[in-house]
Amino acid sequence: MAKPTNVLLSPALRAVAKRRANERGLSVSAYIRELIRSDDEATSATSGEIAPLIGMLGTGAEPTDIARHKHEMVQQAFSQDLDSKRRARTGHE
Repeated sequence: MAKPTNVLLSPALRAVAKRRANERGLSVSAYIRELIRSDDEATSATSGEIAPLIGMLGTGAEPTDIARHKHEMVQQAFSQDLDSKRRARTGHE
């Protein structure tokens, strides 16, 4: 059950809240609730939890082991970039 909460806003901040709420077709109260939910979701998303990442590739996806080969992958990417820059400078593409 929702409980009333009083929030003191300066006239300028109240005007901003009212304008932004109107732009979204919301009451100021609904707009404030939306901001709180959004802030809470953003905080949860940056909490370091890996559970939301599990299963991102779907069921049956091949597991990957990027960490084991990351140095080789970075070296390969830099080598390819360096080679393409050399070819561009010499006109050999």
